[in-house]
Amino acid sequence: MNERVDKIMPYIFPVIIVILVVSYYFVNPLIPSFPVKCIWHDLTGTQCPACGFQRAVHSLAHGKILEALRYNYFFVISIPYATLAIIATWYNYNHAFDKIRFFVYHRYTLKAYVVIYCCWWIVRNILKI
Repeated sequence: MNERVDKIMPYIFPVIIVILVVSYYFVNPLIPSFPVKCIWHDLTGTQCPACGFQRAVHSLAHGKILEALRYNYFFVISIPYATLAIIATWYNYNHAFDKIRFFVYHRYTLKAYVVIYCCWWIVRNILKI
């Protein structure tokens, strides 16, 4: 089963991303009746690292990069890293992206990403970003 998923994921994943972006193009997460809320924020009153993700996707779908950055800097800045990880993992035919894969999954790169992620979580709550 897992092998089958690995084979079809490179074809399904882009479709899922397009569906999500198109959905967020038409649905505004800023409306009060939007069903998906951040549980962390509701429980603690602080923002999790992903808070603003849905609004950022909505803004990016409308081509408003600066507005997306205001909602969640880390998400917008992480898009190139995530894209490289996806390409190096699922589209690495004939080992064309082995160097990218080595960089993306290198232990120092992953550790740096986790440290930046945690720092973002702390800084955004101190500065109220």
